[in-house]
Amino acid sequence: MTSIQIEVSIAALILLILIFFSLRRNSMSIKSSIAWLLLPLTFIIIAIFPEPLEQLAHTLGFETLSNFIFLIIIALLLIICFFLTATISRQGN
Repeated sequence: MTSIQIEVSIAALILLILIFFSLRRNSMSIKSSIAWLLLPLTFIIIAIFPEPLEQLAHTLGFETLSNFIFLIIIALLLIICFFLTATISRQGN
C-alpha cells in the first residue's frame, strides 16, 4: 500500500469511529447514518483495491483518478443532501 492509501484508510476509520460515537450518544438516527456509514466504507474499499476504479475512470475518459474520485464524492454528497432535504420537508408537514 502507498502512503496515500494508508492515509485515506486511517481518515475513513476515524470517520467511522465518529459516526459510531454519534450513534451511541443518540445524536444521530440509524436511518440517517446509513449514508454516512457507506462513505468511509467506500473509501476503505477504494484504498485497498484502486485498480478497478482506475480502469473505470480511464474508460469514462477521466485523465486522472483524482478527478473521478472528486466526482464520486460530490455525487455522494448531493445524494445525501437530497435525502436530508426530503426528510426535513416531511417534518415540516
